Amino acid sequence: MSVKAVAFDIDGTLYPNRSMYFHSIPFYLSHFRLISAFSKIRKDIRKITPVDDFPALQAELFAKELSIEPEEAGQIIEKVFFSDWELIFKRVRIFPGARELLLSLQERGIKTAALSDFPVGNKLNYFNLADCWDVIMSSDESGYLKPSREPFLELAKRLDVKPEEVLYVGNNSAYDVGGSRAAGMMSAHVKPFWKKGNPQADCRFSRYSQLSEFIDGLLRGE
Repeated sequence: MSVKAVAFDIDGTLYPNRSMYFHSIPFYLSHFRLISAFSKIRKDIRKITPVDDFPALQAELFAKELSIEPEEAGQIIEKVFFSDWELIFKRVRIFPGARELLLSLQERGIKTAALSDFPVGNKLNYFNLADCWDVIMSSDESGYLKPSREPFLELAKRLDVKPEEVLYVGNNSAYDVGGSRAAGMMSAHVKPFWKKGNPQADCRFSRYSQLSEFIDGLLRGE
């Protein structure tokens, strides 16, 4: 295998989900109805093809769940989920070794990218990772969410590499591993040490040092 780019999911991949869940408890309790409705419509959107206008469809579905107008629904999404919730990440710490690996990849001429299902916003600034990327995008910029192939194919296009030259790193077995492999990419699955990784992933790891060793092997042609 040859690798010219390594791309990362953000949520649950660059940092442990348990940290985000802990810091989000007050937010969950105060926005339970909105979060439940938003989670439901995001699952529904993943099954819809084709999508002509992603923001409009998302607002329309969210509005139906809450019995409000789409314009108000869109405003709620922007404020609650893409603005207010983002502030929680100021208190979240990334996995040890993540920044070091990204800088090492850049030094070796390997392109790096971040692909998230949510708008990236200021998260990477909060994580001190804003300077570590060649490409940053959210899935909905392609008009689709993971595990659709479109976000991964658009990412490869922006990186100016072939899909098979990309290693995609994520924590979700279906969305990250399944979606990237469907697009022809290699995949790496980060998971807690007590859980089994996706057997379809090319690499399964619980520490970034393990991912670094795997990438080193790819670069040596192993």
